[in-house]
Amino acid sequence: MASANEIIFLMVSLIILGMTVHAASLYEGAKEVRPSRALMATFLLANLAGITAMSYAWLAPFFLSMANTLAVAGVASCALTVRSWRTTLSFRCVWGSVVGLLLVLVVFEYMRQNSSYVERVIFFSTLSSALLSWVIFEAWQAHQKEKAFQLKFMMAVAFTGLSLRLARLVTVLQQTTHPESLFQESGWPMAFRLTALSTDILMLSSLLAYSTHLLAARHQAEKKDNDRVRQANQALDAALAEKNQMIKALALSAKSNNMGVLLSSLVHELSQPLQIMHLRTELLVNATAMDSEERQQLLQGVLQDNQRAMAIMDQLRKFLRNGAIEFSDVCVSDVVRDALAIVKPALQRHQVDLQEQTAPALFTWGDEGQLQMVILNLLKNARDALHNVPEPRTLALQLQHTEQFVELTVSDNGPGIDPAQWGRIFEMFHSTKPDGMGLGLWLSQAIIQNHGGSLTVGDSPLGGACFTLRLPIHPVST
Repeated sequence: MASANEIIFLMVSLIILGMTVHAASLYEGAKEVRPSRALMATFLLANLAGITAMSYAWLAPFFLSMANTLAVAGVASCALTVRSWRTTLSFRCVWGSVVGLLLVLVVFEYMRQNSSYVERVIFFSTLSSALLSWVIFEAWQAHQKEKAFQLKFMMAVAFTGLSLRLARLVTVLQQTTHPESLFQESGWPMAFRLTALSTDILMLSSLLAYSTHLLAARHQAEKKDNDRVRQANQALDAALAEKNQMIKALALSAKSNNMGVLLSSLVHELSQPLQIMHLRTELLVNATAMDSEERQQLLQGVLQDNQRAMAIMDQLRKFLRNGAIEFSDVCVSDVVRDALAIVKPALQRHQVDLQEQTAPALFTWGDEGQLQMVILNLLKNARDALHNVPEPRTLALQLQHTEQFVELTVSDNGPGIDPAQWGRIFEMFHSTKPDGMGLGLWLSQAIIQNHGGSLTVGDSPLGGACFTLRLPIHPVST
């Protein structure tokens, strides 16, 4: 009979070992998910219980006490595993269980040496039944949160195991003769014990099944989260594309609003080179006695005037460009110079004193046309703010740089902006002008933010408003 028990325990140990390997492999490749320590401890204790039960006949009787203790510990660990699914196991709970099981080992060893077979069966059956009741309670608590079939199966198996242990206890108590140890059992007590052992294996399988269910549910939730994130990213991309289209459309609108300033500047700027070209051409036509050197000088002057007119038209082309936004190396110094060339005639007509301080060759990464439009808008706003201001009217422009940013400030000695309005000045459709649409500054800030910079407002040392534009410095591509 002892050999039959050893074979049974060997088969049980191999089955549990296979389940342990499967439990560990569940988490392979899922680095963000750590295997449940309580689950792995349950399978480890079950394996050790089977090994020590086989070692009883080969090594020493003490291993029978170890086998009983490890079997009880496996049931307790099963209850802790189920509890860990709905709440975090406290340090006190875990170590209290460890200390309690050490005391159980001492009691089992004492009873092995000093108690009868019936007393040992009573103690083991009562203790294991109490722990199985704990498993049923924890599984029922978890079942209240999630109506999973695996939890129902676990409760049914635990209840069956509890019933079989109590049936074995009743059968042993009714017998008139008793063996010295469980390995000498026969009849109904042995049948109940081995059947209860099979329910323990089923309980381990239900633990493994529910762990698989939890991991699958977690992966499914992560997949849904990833799908939601992907959909949110797609919606964000669509919103950004729509925003860029709106900025582009509003930029065209802002360009049309600045056409008056641009055209008046073009009339003034183009009239000079065209008039000079006309005079020099008349001289070339009418002066028949002109020597070759004088003729060459006049022709050279005509070419220079022509290049100047072409440069002015190139400014117009850049300003009115209506193509895709093209980011490249942009010399902010050149953009500021071109913008000033456009607004200077209007500033002179309004008798505005322009104080400019620029730095050469400061580059950023962006769209030249959009940046020029922003700077023109700031200069135009400063000019408008000085419209009803008595002389002297002053507009100051300063271009400098820090370690990381190109910084442009446009300030004036106009009426300024109420600090209470600073937080709203860049809002869409908010304007301090009676006839303003409230799009210029909002659009300018949106463009600068799209370039990785910032546009802010504050008080000017001159007494009016001061707008500060910052753009990231970009090394020149070679």
